[in-house]
Amino acid sequence: MKRFFFLLLLLFVFSGTGYLHGQLHDPHTLSRIALREHVTFLASDLLQGRLLGTEGNLIAGEYIADRFADIGLEEFNGTSYFHYFDVHIPSAVRDIPLTVLEGCNVIGILPGTHPKLKNEYIIVGAHYDHLGSLSGQSGVADTVYNGADDNASGTAVLIETARALKEKGGLPRTVVFIAFDGEEQGLLGSEHFLKDSLYPADRIKTMISLDMVGYYRTSGVLKVIGAGTLEDSRQWLPPSDVLKVRFVSFENSLTGSTDTRCFAKTRIPTLFITTGSESPYHKVEDQTDGIDFEGLVGVTSYVGSLVSTLAGYSHLAPSGKYAVIHHVPEYAFFWGPSVSIGTNRFMHTRGVLEGRPGFYAAMGADARFLWKGFLELNPALQLEYIGARHAETPGVSYMNRIQMLALGVPLSVRVYFPHFNNLPIGCYASLSTYYRYYITGQINNPVFEFTDVFRRHEWGIGIGLGLRASVFQIGYELRLGLTDRFRPGVVEGYNVRNSMQAVTFSYFF
Repeated sequence: MKRFFFLLLLLFVFSGTGYLHGQLHDPHTLSRIALREHVTFLASDLLQGRLLGTEGNLIAGEYIADRFADIGLEEFNGTSYFHYFDVHIPSAVRDIPLTVLEGCNVIGILPGTHPKLKNEYIIVGAHYDHLGSLSGQSGVADTVYNGADDNASGTAVLIETARALKEKGGLPRTVVFIAFDGEEQGLLGSEHFLKDSLYPADRIKTMISLDMVGYYRTSGVLKVIGAGTLEDSRQWLPPSDVLKVRFVSFENSLTGSTDTRCFAKTRIPTLFITTGSESPYHKVEDQTDGIDFEGLVGVTSYVGSLVSTLAGYSHLAPSGKYAVIHHVPEYAFFWGPSVSIGTNRFMHTRGVLEGRPGFYAAMGADARFLWKGFLELNPALQLEYIGARHAETPGVSYMNRIQMLALGVPLSVRVYFPHFNNLPIGCYASLSTYYRYYITGQINNPVFEFTDVFRRHEWGIGIGLGLRASVFQIGYELRLGLTDRFRPGVVEGYNVRNSMQAVTFSYFF
């Protein structure tokens, strides 16, 4: 109990420093000091890592609510800034399978000023929870996961962005500022925000997530990821005179999921703002002294400009395109490059010779038509290098080594497990057919021309297996030619067909 009152006293002291701000005239200095106060408090050892359901987490939520009140944001339901939700976790008590923890989002509202646009919403969020502290670790000097960059930095920017926009007197659309809880345990706060339908999903025009924004000096860039989810966004998203801002069309990280995911799966455009994973996140070394507060001032200024643009842009509309890790519509089209490496050998269909493997490589572009997230039609165009060798047998030694260049048009049908829009990682099985046109070739005998010996056209079938991870895929395929390669009568009594196996690396947009 004494500790709790001590924390409350510390909270009061931090709140009281607002009087010092009144004596400062430089907005830049004011913002930097305020940001440092927020990060220092939220990432202090006294909050013990802000793990969901702990005392430190509750105090962090109270601190954010007090800042929202100081700014003058409205309570989201007219009576409170707190949106509570239950979290069921495995129990440590025998015969009690689950225990219930209470999570809490902190929500403040900046009402819109336009007669019509005020009924539309821009969501600006940052999770304030973290991983707690190490338990049962003897001899460890530091046991607290302070989470200064992840995500005290984003929470601090959330608070100061709300302050700056409130001081401007509001924006045409309503802006909802949310400090999410339970992100580290599986995006729980954002999930429950949507599940409880606090605001109509069809009126949420964009969701912004501020997550790990405190290492600009190290990364040298502020990423705005998800620009492709908004129509023509590259034409009107604001630049920055202070920071290097990089616009990325879609999220594709398998490990860096943030609160955008729940909104994106509801087909709401999302922007993930971050300075990247340069900090020692999810480690006890993620502390306040590593934060670039000068850069954090620039991030806050840019976020304010971005939110102002989104809230005031009358033609704000979704593009209808979403990251593969978030959502795949019933019918979807993708395309991208592919590279294949493997071996090819001649398989004798008549005669007693045996083929030997030669090098195979291909590069090209794939088009992908996806149906209901699991069935894909995949036509492609490839430039192929195809090697092969005959066994060294008297009478046909001129064909010991063959090199061929072909234009290939494979067509595959793939089945994915699980569906694309269920998990960003999975596998597939494929059945394919292909056509090849041989552009040129070389054989080991100057007397014969390639076209005198080999046919120009080939057709065959293939089977394959593969793995997918976000927008990347790696697959293995075996192709068997069904068309004889020798022209009739060239080598009496013999004929061959191609047998190719390769590993293919592909990326799709």
